[in-house]
Amino acid sequence: MQRLSRGASGLRHLRWAREVLATLEAHLEHNPALSGADREALQGEASALAAAVQALSGAVKPYRDFLERTRVRHRGRVRVAEYLVRESDAGEAGGTARAHLGAARAHLEEALVELTWMEQAQRQPLKAALSAEIDRLREAMARMDAHLAGRLSEKFVESLYPPLTDDATRVADDGDPDDDATASPR
Repeated sequence: MQRLSRGASGLRHLRWAREVLATLEAHLEHNPALSGADREALQGEASALAAAVQALSGAVKPYRDFLERTRVRHRGRVRVAEYLVRESDAGEAGGTARAHLGAARAHLEEALVELTWMEQAQRQPLKAALSAEIDRLREAMARMDAHLAGRLSEKFVESLYPPLTDDATRVADDGDPDDDATASPR
């Protein structure tokens, strides 16, 4: 049974887990073949998975906010500094041009140092927290799979999981133009 690649992003793990949770919940609502004991077991697994999904969501949001707000500002500053170096280097010869090129290179150096510092001080802790939550989610899902396979069947467990892309890095959303992860299932 194929699972999402461990290398997939936190956001993709979140989507994958939400798909599985939605399927568990749909079984509870729409599967009349489940016994009372099976329903109770499924409800317990759904509750545990919901908690793991919530914890992962709590780690994904600050990391995504960091990437989409803080990091892009620093990367934008580096691009501007690189542009200034290129423009100063291509400019006229002479003392003023050399001074502009020197200032542009100093600005680039400073922007790169700040980008490196930001990556270490801010990104690494956020990424470590996200990675830990991904591992906890995957462990919770493995426990759930083993429990449900023993109680119901391996086929039941397989039915919980959405199709993945060929590289197993995202849920396959064939034909959904609003999803940037649109790809055919494997």
